[in-house]
Parts: sequence; structure tokens; C-alpha cells
Amino acid sequence: MRWFAKIAAIVGMILLIYGTYNAHSLPANIESYRIVFFHVPSAITAYLSFTVSFISAALYLKSGNQDRDILAFISAKYGFFMALAAFISGAVWAKVTWGAYFNWYEVREVIVLLLLFVYAVYFSIRNVVEKDKERVSAIYLIVAFITVPFSYVAGFFSPLHPRPFESEFSFDWLMNLFVMILAFSLLYSAYVALEYRLAKDQKAHKTKGHQAEKGS
Repeated sequence: MRWFAKIAAIVGMILLIYGTYNAHSLPANIESYRIVFFHVPSAITAYLSFTVSFISAALYLKSGNQDRDILAFISAKYGFFMALAAFISGAVWAKVTWGAYFNWYEVREVIVLLLLFVYAVYFSIRNVVEKDKERVSAIYLIVAFITVPFSYVAGFFSPLHPRPFESEFSFDWLMNLFVMILAFSLLYSAYVALEYRLAKDQKAHKTKGHQAEKGS
């Protein structure tokens, strides 16, 4: 697990640096469009993270395996920050393109804001609920996931937001966008692998500590 995380982190960072350099050096018809190299990969990584979290929560409810709950939490946490990054970069892009950071009639911005609020509540549940916390959290995650595909589909009905695959990019731009998506995905994989291993080690350490207390 650790060797995979290290390799994924190293390759991800190399690709991120390479893609960031290209993002600033490739010729562009519209300068503000360069933010697409950060905005789109962060959004895709957020969707990936929330999907893994959703599946892990469902598997936890089916099996009761706490490792699935750990994975659901870790992935949801990463997804939240990626969604926040996508929302902020989108707001910056909107300011340059539409003249305002946020528009209430722009459907996707509103839905993504709702998504952030819904998942923020999930983290509150993790901190507040004590009895049967894992089960309550898993059920909430499954319900919260509705906002993920909803936020994507909303893009087709947004009056301002470009439709998916609507923008025409050169081959070099598309290739660099792919590099950045791969970089973000590898960094996500590295983070989840390391956090999961750390959480497992902490869990094992606590178990040994309780056993030692009972033995004494």
C-alpha cells in the first residue's frame, strides 16, 4: 500500500508540474480559459472521490466492515476539498467571463454550492453523533450522493455554463487537460492510500491499548 502511494504521489507531482507549465505556456485564444486545467480536473476528482465514498458507504451498510467506513470518510473528505477548489476556480472564471463571482440563475453554481453544504453536514455528523455514528454517516452519504450526478446534469441546463464537451480545444490543450486529470487522480489515490493506512494503524494501536488495559 505504501509503495503504491509513494509511486502515485511522485508520478502525480511530476505530471502536475509538467501540466502546470504547459497550462501557462500553450498558446491560447482566450487567456481566462487556462483555468480549465485546474477547474476541470478538480471537479472530476471530486466526482471520483464522492463516488468511491458512496460505494464504500453502501458496502459498509451491507457488511458492517469498519474499514469501509474509514474509506468512505477519507474519500468524502478529499472530494469535499476538490469540490471546493472547483467551485472557487469556477467563481474566478465566472468573474472574468460573466462579470460576477456567483450568479443565482446559473444552475450549476447553485447546485455545487448545495453539494458543498450537504457534504459539510456529513462532517458535522461525524463529529456530533456518538451512538451508531458509522451507520448514520453511511446512510447520510448514500443520500447525499444524489447531489453529485445532479450537479453534473445541471450543466446541461445552465444558461451560462458551457455544456460538457462543448468547448473546442486544440489537440495540445486536450492532451494537457488529460495530463492534469491523471495527475489529480494519482494524487487522490496517493492521499487515500496513505490516510487509509494511517487510520488502520491508529485503529490497531487503540485495539492493542484496550487489550493491554484489560489484561492488566
